[in-house]
Amino acid sequence: MMVGTAVQIRGVTVGEAERLGHLTFRALRDLLPRIDGKRVAAVAAWQDERPLGLALLGPNLLGKPGAQLHSIMVSSTHRRQGLGRQLLAATVDAATAAGAGELVAEWSSRLPGAGALAGLLLQAGWTAPQRVSLRLQSSVERTERVFLRRAALLGRLERDRVALVPWGTLGQGGQQQVREAVVALRAAGELPDWADPSGHLAAAEPHFTLMIHDAAGAWRGWIICEYQPQVGRWFFPIGWVHPADAKRGWLMAAIAQVTAMMEEQIGPHAVAAFEASHLNPPMWALLEKHFYPHATMADYLLASRRML
Repeated sequence: MMVGTAVQIRGVTVGEAERLGHLTFRALRDLLPRIDGKRVAAVAAWQDERPLGLALLGPNLLGKPGAQLHSIMVSSTHRRQGLGRQLLAATVDAATAAGAGELVAEWSSRLPGAGALAGLLLQAGWTAPQRVSLRLQSSVERTERVFLRRAALLGRLERDRVALVPWGTLGQGGQQQVREAVVALRAAGELPDWADPSGHLAAAEPHFTLMIHDAAGAWRGWIICEYQPQVGRWFFPIGWVHPADAKRGWLMAAIAQVTAMMEEQIGPHAVAAFEASHLNPPMWALLEKHFYPHATMADYLLASRRML
């Protein structure tokens, strides 16, 4: 495929990967040496063997099925010349050739040029961008601004005789009971896929992963915590309470409790990060209303798709 007479758009070989790192994000550069044309592929715009732009394809970073467009970038001196559009078309060809049935692109609302990327995808027949996750983080000392009535929230748990039990205190027997409860909730159709903690429990932070136990002796929810040492934060990917109990304030109380525990055990500058899926409107609304205004960093994860 040619643009004018001097620029060529073609696939990238693994031997060329080290020359392309400046055309993708630092966090994605580890994908370049893994280029094999199938699981990981790249298409670049070249002029006299000098790379001007790059589109990088690979498996979904969250383990979801399908192929993902991880990044598409054109050097600043060669933008507004149609190279992005040509690269995007070539990625569709590459994904189709590799047998993918769908391409997905995901990016942060804070990404410089997020609007331009959305426009490029729309023009190429991708779906309109959708907010799929709300993500935010802050030091736990700032949660005092959120939980002005922390004692009242925790008092509600006491009145309802609800216990917040740290995962690490359950022992093997208690942890097995939780896993069995998860299986039963899934079998009854009461636990959605996004709220299933099974894939997180092996790496769950034992002190700040809290299981919600009601007065009748049933496990009715959880807030999952994972420590991420590479960025020095405690990440909470799942917060769920059974829909029958969703309006009792237990989830808000669990977050109030865990952030208070973190401040006491780690210190006021410990960083807590939360994420809510668009499939979980109650958690989304809770974070957006109460936490977003006080977060030190917050964004929406946007997604667009293209059927092949």
